[in-house]
Amino acid sequence: MIDPRSIIFILAALSLLMSVVLFAMPASIRDRIGGARHWSMAMLLLAGASLLFALRDIIPDLLSITIANIASLTSVAMIYAGSRAFFDLRPRNGVLAAAVIITCLTMIACTYFVDLFAMRVVIFSALSGALLFLYGLDVSRRRPRQSGRAAFPYLFTSVTVFFDVLISCLRIVNAIRMPDPGSSDFFAPTLINVLYYSTHSLLAFCISVGFILMLNERLHAMLEHQLSHDPLTNAYARTIVIEMTQRALASGRSPVSLLLLDIDHFKQVNDDLGHQAGDAVLKHVVNTLADSLRPDEPLGRYGGEEFILLLRGAAEAQALRVAERLRERVAGTPYPHGETARPITLSIGCATATSGETLEQLLHRADAALYRAKRAGRNQVAQG
Repeated sequence: MIDPRSIIFILAALSLLMSVVLFAMPASIRDRIGGARHWSMAMLLLAGASLLFALRDIIPDLLSITIANIASLTSVAMIYAGSRAFFDLRPRNGVLAAAVIITCLTMIACTYFVDLFAMRVVIFSALSGALLFLYGLDVSRRRPRQSGRAAFPYLFTSVTVFFDVLISCLRIVNAIRMPDPGSSDFFAPTLINVLYYSTHSLLAFCISVGFILMLNERLHAMLEHQLSHDPLTNAYARTIVIEMTQRALASGRSPVSLLLLDIDHFKQVNDDLGHQAGDAVLKHVVNTLADSLRPDEPLGRYGGEEFILLLRGAAEAQALRVAERLRERVAGTPYPHGETARPITLSIGCATATSGETLEQLLHRADAALYRAKRAGRNQVAQG
């Protein structure tokens, strides 16, 4: 049967390897994605704890028991703290620190005042299992559900974590049913020891792989968002909305309408308030429009102070109603500047595709309608 000490040495090596992989990520990525630094440190602590555990009876008990338990529990707390940071949840560092300190003090009492190995197992497994269970809940509940986002990394991680929690529960049951007066059987090659250490080592490795998968998915989503969205306003990039329109026209299954929206007198806003305020006005307009749009109505920045909106399945009358609603919404939501509010209005050109019409022709009609709206006095909608 496999020697449990060898399994723990393998866990130490695997944890160190995963720590190196996580620390090897560029600092800019670790700074931008919450939780990356927590998980890097957690794997390093787990590697150190596993090494100390494996050296039991070779080095002093202070290192192989006390320090090892503190490092191991701290690593689990770091894993949970990492999930809070990764999902932008309120940190619970104070509660986590208190839980680890109280648990470690209790385990120290069960080591030096009276040797209660089974009690140490129960206390250690209870806290680590509870923290991992909370971590698994965060991952499973907050996995991305948007179209195009990969959910597998989150499902893989949560299933692995819950399985590790189950192993901790089984270890608690075993410790209660078969209490041992001391820790002499820590490395005994029994079936329960081999099963626990081998399973726990494999799951610890899988959990760290889950970190990397989730970090990679988040990084991919961030990069994709940067490529498809305007960095200032967070509206879609012009090319993305144009591609969506091209596909909608090619499908030919439903009416397709385009709106071109222009902020009235935007140059005057820049002249009066400055370019920084002008940028703020652009973001204000996009946020105001976004509150009135459905998820399937993509708004893109067409250029400067102009925006483009694709309406799938909207015939001429419906497109005009949408345009009028958006115009009224922006006109009724002035831009707050200091103690005053500056009125912002839109001119909107609307065009609905006809049978066989090309994208260029549709854009030309929407653009012509926009200029008619501006020539007619602005703050109105014109049909192309």
